[in-house]
Amino acid sequence: MKNFYKSNTLLILVGALVACLLVLDGMLFADEPYLFWGTLPLLVLVSGLAIGKLIQIRRNEYSYFEQLNGTIDSSNRVALCSFPLPVALVNESRLIVWSNESFNSSFFKPDEDDNTLDFVTDEPMEMFIGEGREIEYEGRTYRVYARVPQFTPDENENARKGVEVLESINQITMLFFEDITDFKSLQEEHRKSRPMVMILMVDNYEELLNDSKESEKAYVTIQIDRLLEEYFSEKKAVLQKLSADRFLVVIEERYVMDMVHDKIRLLDLAREIKVTDRTSVTLSIGIGRTAPTLAESEDYARQALSMALGRGGDQCAIKTESGFHFYGAVTQGTGRYSKVKTRIMADDIKMVVRTADNVYIMGHSYGDFDSVGTAIGLACAIRKLGVTAYAVVNKELNASKQLIERFDSYETPVVINPDVAKLGFTKNSLLIIVDTHIIKKLDDKELFAMADPDHIVVIDHHRLSAGAIEDAGIMWQDPNASSSAELVTELIQYFGVNPILAPLEAEALLAGITLDTKDFVMRAGVSTFEAAAFLKKMGADTVSVKSLFATTMQSKSRKAEIVASAEIYRSCAISVVDEVFPDVRVICSQAADEMLYISGVDASFTMYPTGDNGWSFSARSLGKINVQLVMESLGNKKDDGGGHQTMAGAQLYELTASEAIQKLYEAIDGYYDNLSQK
Repeated sequence: MKNFYKSNTLLILVGALVACLLVLDGMLFADEPYLFWGTLPLLVLVSGLAIGKLIQIRRNEYSYFEQLNGTIDSSNRVALCSFPLPVALVNESRLIVWSNESFNSSFFKPDEDDNTLDFVTDEPMEMFIGEGREIEYEGRTYRVYARVPQFTPDENENARKGVEVLESINQITMLFFEDITDFKSLQEEHRKSRPMVMILMVDNYEELLNDSKESEKAYVTIQIDRLLEEYFSEKKAVLQKLSADRFLVVIEERYVMDMVHDKIRLLDLAREIKVTDRTSVTLSIGIGRTAPTLAESEDYARQALSMALGRGGDQCAIKTESGFHFYGAVTQGTGRYSKVKTRIMADDIKMVVRTADNVYIMGHSYGDFDSVGTAIGLACAIRKLGVTAYAVVNKELNASKQLIERFDSYETPVVINPDVAKLGFTKNSLLIIVDTHIIKKLDDKELFAMADPDHIVVIDHHRLSAGAIEDAGIMWQDPNASSSAELVTELIQYFGVNPILAPLEAEALLAGITLDTKDFVMRAGVSTFEAAAFLKKMGADTVSVKSLFATTMQSKSRKAEIVASAEIYRSCAISVVDEVFPDVRVICSQAADEMLYISGVDASFTMYPTGDNGWSFSARSLGKINVQLVMESLGNKKDDGGGHQTMAGAQLYELTASEAIQKLYEAIDGYYDNLSQK
C-alpha cells in the first residue's frame, strides 16, 4: 500500500488541489451563482490538462516497464527466469523492479511491501561493480556482481518512449548473486588443515640438570617427553624428538589457533615440572605460520625460536610474513651461555678485529653509561691488540658527559663524533654495535649503512625486538646478562693480553654495570659479580664510579617532584612530566627507579615530552610485572617499545598528553587481562 502512495503521490496532490479550488470557488461566489458557473469550466479545463499530463507521465512509465518486461520476454526472459543464479533488477532508489524465480526462492519474492534491496544487503550498489563483493544472508555467503543492462529501442514508439524514461527517470542495475558458501567452507577447511612446523626447546637444559642425579635426570626427561606426547596427541600432530632438549612438531593451522586462544598453555604446563624446590622446566617455542611451503615454515620456526631465546626464553614466538607475535615470558630468563661459548665468541671477535684497518664502536642514541662505557672499554681493550679503535658517540646528545670528559686527556682520542668516524671509515673497517641491536636506535644510522654486513659485530643484552639488525657477521646477544658492559668484560678476559685495561678504562665498564643493575640490586647474577670483581682487579675505584652518578640539587628536586606527583593505577605508579628541561630523560628514568620503593607498587612508569606531540615512557618493575610486554603493546610501531622484563621504554607520536596517558592505561589493562585469561 505504501508503494501505491509513493508511485501516485503527484496525482493525489493534484486531485486534492483541484478539490480545494472547487471549494474555494464555491465559497467566493456563493452569492453570485453566475460567476461560479462561469469560472467552473475554466477550473475544469485546467484540472483536466493537469490530470492529463500526469496520466501521460504515468503511461510513459508503464510503457517503460512494459517495454522492459517485453524486452526481457522477447530475448532473454526465458533465459533469465531459468538462470541458475538469483538475478534482480534494481533501480537507483534500491527498489527491486524485477527478479527471477531463483532470487525469489533464495531471498524473498518482492511485493508492494517488501521490494527493496535493503532486505538483502545495505552495501552501496557501486561496491558490486567489477569483481563483485561478498555478502552474508541467513548463514550463507554470496558474491554479488553488478551489471548495467543496455536496452535498445526498436521501431515501436512505446519502446522509444520507454528508453527515454529509462534515461530520464531511473537507472536500472542488474545484480547477480553467486552462492559461494560451499567454496568458502572448503577454503576455510583448506586454511585450517594447512600444516606448519613448530620447534620446541627446553631452556637451559644442561645447566638445569647439571647437578642432578642420574635418576632425577631420567625422571625430568620422562616428564617432559610425556607432557609433549600427551599434549600433541590431542592435536593430531607429528612429534619428533631431535635431541635431549629439542623437538620438532608438524601441526595443522587449526590446532595452532587453539593454542593461541589458550595463550599457549603448554608453557604453563611445562613450568609445573619441578627439578628442585625452586627450579622449574621452561620451554621456548618457535612456530612458522603463513609460509607457502613446509621448508619455509621450518625456516620461519627456526627464526621464531631464535627470537624467543633471544628474548629470554619461557615464551612462544610465532613468525608470519608480516612479523613476530609473542606469548608467555612469565619468568625471568636464566643465563644460557657457558664460559666455553664466551671464549669461542671472544676468539671470533678477536679474529675479525685483527683483519680490520680500524674499529669503530657505536651504541644507541643518547648514550648512557652502559652504552658509552662499554664502547670506551672495548675500544681501549682492542687497542691493546695493536688495532686502532674508537668509541663513536654524539658528544652533544648523550647522558654520559662526565664519563667522556675523563678521557679527554688521552693523547689519541678515544671518543669521537660520528661525523669524524665517517671521514675515516673504509670498506675494511669494522663496526661494533653495543647495547642495542635495533637499527632505528643507533647513534648514527649513516655510519651503519656504510659498513659491510660481514664487518658488523653486535654485542647486546636486550631481548630481541622488531627492527633488529639481521645480517651482522657476528651476533653476541645474552638477554640474561645485566648489561652490555658485563658481556664485554667477560669477552676481553679471553683477548690474551694482561693487563687488558687501565684503571680508568675499567671504571667505564663498571659504571655501565652499576647503572643497569641499580647498584647491583636488579638483574645481578653470579656472572655480574664476577665481572665486577675482574674490573676491581684491573684497578677500578668504586668511589670514583659512584661520583659519575652525582647530580645537581635542581635535578634532585625535580626527581623528588616527579616521585611525589605519582598516582597509583592497578599497583602501578604513574607520573607525568609536562615540560622539557635539561636531562629530562635521565631524571625521569631515575624517578621511575625511585617509585619502585613505594609500598604496594609492582611497576612504575614516567611519561615526558620529546618534541612535537611526542612522548617517551620509562618503565621499571621488580619482576612481578613484565614491563617489556607493556611497552611493546604501547608503541605506535613494533620497534617503538621494548627492553627488558624489569626495565623498558616506549615512544608515542602525534598525541596529546591525555591521549598518551590513556594509551598507557589501556596497555596496563591489556597486560592484566592477558594474565587473567591464563
